[in-house]
Parts: sequence; C-alpha cells; structure tokens
Amino acid sequence: MLQMRNKKIGIQTEFGDGEKAEAGFVPVSVNLVGASRPLLGSIRARLVFSELKMSQVILLDENIRKKKSLFKSGVKGTGKTMLHDRGIYDVQEVQLQFCDMFRLIALPYTLRLSQQLYTLPKQQKEISVNANPNTTEEQTQRIEIPKRVEGEYIAYKDFESGDDVRRIVWKIYARSGQLVVRIPETMDPYASHLYFYASFYNGLSDSVQGIFESELLNCYKDKVRNLFEALEKNDFDVRIPYDQEVSKLSGMSDKKNELFHITAANWQKDKTPMAFVQSSKAAFVCMSALTPAGEVATLLGNLPMNVPVVVVKLSDAIISPFRIRMKNLFFNPEKSATDNLRRPWIISPLRNRLQKNEREILRMLQHRGNSWLISANENE
Repeated sequence: MLQMRNKKIGIQTEFGDGEKAEAGFVPVSVNLVGASRPLLGSIRARLVFSELKMSQVILLDENIRKKKSLFKSGVKGTGKTMLHDRGIYDVQEVQLQFCDMFRLIALPYTLRLSQQLYTLPKQQKEISVNANPNTTEEQTQRIEIPKRVEGEYIAYKDFESGDDVRRIVWKIYARSGQLVVRIPETMDPYASHLYFYASFYNGLSDSVQGIFESELLNCYKDKVRNLFEALEKNDFDVRIPYDQEVSKLSGMSDKKNELFHITAANWQKDKTPMAFVQSSKAAFVCMSALTPAGEVATLLGNLPMNVPVVVVKLSDAIISPFRIRMKNLFFNPEKSATDNLRRPWIISPLRNRLQKNEREILRMLQHRGNSWLISANENE
C-alpha cells in the first residue's frame, strides 16, 4: 500500500486483441508492475467503466519475472468479463483489494486509468446477398447493366447547327424563347464500388438511450454486420456512408474500418433515411423497424426498383419469457444479459408501436420486389 501511495507501482490492462473484442465474455488481463501479494494473501482487481459499469473480479495470482532473473517484478491475472453492449467502453479506474488468506481483511485502493476499447457486433450465420454497384471511381470492373452517366432528363445544351431538331425541347422554347436540345444519353458499363446504406434513424421511440433502445441497437448492429460481410463476398469494394459523426479511439489509424463505425454508431433522430440515402449511388439499403412506415414509403418511392431494401424487425429482438425450448425442460437455460428485460418488454408500449409499424412496413414491401422484412433474432 505504501508503494501505491508513493506511485512506485504501475498498472497495465489488455482486452481481446489489445483494442477490440467481440461482444460477450471478453478476455481481460491485468498486470500490476512493482507490486507483490500480501503474505499468504491475494490481490483482486475490478475495472470500472463509464456509466457505472464494472467488470468481474480478476484474481492476480501469477508472478511477473524479469528476463534472466529469478526475482519477480510484479503480479498479473487473467480472466473474462461480460461486455454485452456493442460499442465503445471507457475504463476510468481500477479498484484493487489486498486480502489476507481468509479474506477477513480487505484493504481497498483505487488507481486512475484512462483506456478505451470497443466490442464488435456478434457474428451470425453466413448469408448470401446479391447487389450490383451503381457508381464508379475507377473503370476497372465491368457490370451487366450500364448506368446512365448523363443524357436525357439529366442535361440540356443550347441548339447548335447540326443538332437533331427532334431533340429540341419545345416546352422550354415556349416559356423562354430559347432553343435547347437534350444531350444524348451516355451509358457507363463500368462500376467499382458498392455503396451499402445502413440507417440508424429512430423516429418511433421517445428516447435513444433507454434500456430497451440499447438492446434493440445491439441486435440491429449484429444484422448490419451480417449484411456487410455478406455483401463483401460479391467481389466489390463495399463502402458504408454514415448518417452520424463517430469519434475514433485514441491511437486508432486512419485506415478505413467499417466494423468500427457500425460498432460506434447510435440511434439518431436528425437525419431521416430519405435525407441520408443517395438513390443514384445506393446498391443496398438497410433500415430498422424504428423507422416510421411513412419514412420507409417515402424512401421506397425514390429508390430504383433494382436496389435491394432490408428492414430489420425489432419487436422480436428481446425473446419472450413464455418461449420454451425442448432442451430447457431437461437443462437449465444459459443466463443471458437480457433476461431481466424479457417480462417488461412484453407489456412495453414501444413493443406495441413496433409491431404496428412492422405490419404496415410488411404490407408495403410485399408490393415491391427486392425487399424484405427480416427478424433481428437469429433463431427466428
């Protein structure tokens, strides 16, 4: 303890691969350099995150030895802690306990620590998704259906000698007395990028950070990652525009990292899908059922019919407490981080609004090809 107060002891922590891990039970290691365990006692550590979240207790039961030396330089411990939410975690401090062998006496000490990590959405079953790019930056990949670059309904020019008189726009001449002609269409048979628009717009719930909204966001991120990885199998460069600003972690490189942006995104109420999605670029569009049916209808009316659209159903994201599996009759079901949400979710007003909205969206999608309402629950 005296060494702690004199700042002669340092602490190091590591999660997953050092920067990220998949949501769930995340491997954690804690190194206490310059410390030694009490005689016949133990040291226990617990990490404190922002928003009053805490890790499981980690027992520091291994010695750290210097290279080519018999003397130990500190103690370390490894364990796992549950980090259920897909997002950024800020470590604020580490709480230590120096215990005797019977754990009758425990001397606490707190070390300040500033560290960040992020937990990725969970991987789901592989799916197959087909999509065609609508835009190009380098003419390296030929596509089956050429895309209009410019031409009729896009650009006009003044009438010149030699222009086809059949292309004169007489309506403009009647209004302004100016002779203009339509430019012949130019079709580009190349495309190099597939733009995947995933909207995080929430126009249905009153809050964006409630306990239900947080869990629905987790499930939606899992589906967005699942679709993104399926689109990458089409052999095109998949790019994801973002409907919100996301701050990078300190020390993170500028290299593009779509999975990090999916992980760090939150529900937002500022930018609707119609304002976010560029119909001329979109090759695949994903929305959540928290998007009001009216907003979905507006976007569908602006998108070409060949662009696939997926709406993720969220009313079944939190499993019903009355759902019984055959194996649960013989074995105790595994504890889940959402167990405490199942009963209140059944009577939640948000669930009722979601179910009504999903029925309207389903009726709408049934009249449009290339559109689906998919479940957020992988087991459904």
